[in-house]
Amino acid sequence: MQGRSYPDIWLAIALLTMAGCAARGPTPSLAEPIPPLSAEAWREIKEDIWTASVLAQTEAESSARQAMQEWMARVKENTEIDFVPWYSGYWTQQWIGLKASWHQMNKEDGEASVEDYLVGYLQEKFYELVLQPAGVKADPQSISKQAAALYVRLLSMQLQCLPKTHAVPPRSLDKKLKQIPLITLPGNPPLSAFLSQVFEHDDLAGVAAYDALIARVNSIESQENSSPKKERLQMVAEDSVARLVAQLPVRAGGGTVAMVVGEALGLFISAGITAWSAISHDQERPEIESRLREALDAGLDDMWQTLMQDPELGVLFPVNHMRQQIETGLFPADEPEPVMPF
Repeated sequence: MQGRSYPDIWLAIALLTMAGCAARGPTPSLAEPIPPLSAEAWREIKEDIWTASVLAQTEAESSARQAMQEWMARVKENTEIDFVPWYSGYWTQQWIGLKASWHQMNKEDGEASVEDYLVGYLQEKFYELVLQPAGVKADPQSISKQAAALYVRLLSMQLQCLPKTHAVPPRSLDKKLKQIPLITLPGNPPLSAFLSQVFEHDDLAGVAAYDALIARVNSIESQENSSPKKERLQMVAEDSVARLVAQLPVRAGGGTVAMVVGEALGLFISAGITAWSAISHDQERPEIESRLREALDAGLDDMWQTLMQDPELGVLFPVNHMRQQIETGLFPADEPEPVMPF
């Protein structure tokens, strides 16, 4: 059911909430025994919890998608306005050529190839010129955190209405919810949170398991998913090296220092010799930009798919994790999920 669209989400939330559900009434003494919920009442409550979780997930996903679309628009704008002109500029191409040449001349066994070296350099510049300014307002990590907080807030609102809606004691429901997992993370020790904590609070910041779940989206691995994959920038780097190999021997002449690129190609450079003239660069610049856009467009598409679709690496990982934990706790494998009421 994940990924479905429910356009009447707030109407459904309103139907679940009902009038007057905010008031819980007096809390009985903790010394009093907790009356058990009947099997029928618990079955109905489970269905309402499941529905509330699906609705909260759908709203959180919708909010995250809109924020991500705005972020991606900024990324594409910065790419076209800042990164493409920077990369294809005459002096940038000269500088890339010199950096690649210097790296190749001084490279020791086991060090990165000239292409890998250029990939790292391009990633740094892409972050500086594109991702950093695009993320001033919001970035995938902050969007993920906001989506998780929205999910918890909406779900808590619905859970707090259940005692009045079903005419059951809050303590009886709380006891049941203490058995339903919300977060389960491996570790030493493993970290866990339960649905009862959402019943009691609409903000889980400060809860160890929740904070660890959110921290996943701030990991180095997750941040790498917020930029074009190395394979796409590898295409750009290889294109740069190929052009350097093709142009420098013509420009440099014989009195130069020879360097080996791969096993067969000779790359030549000497002090004061530029890779190619400004005139030839102007002629090649449209092709340079075309190849760059092709690689970056594919890279940005890959990035979007990972950030919005990957259940483990995307911005919706915390929301998906909590929803899945609740669903598994409410309905074990041998018990079917209920059908959405709309």
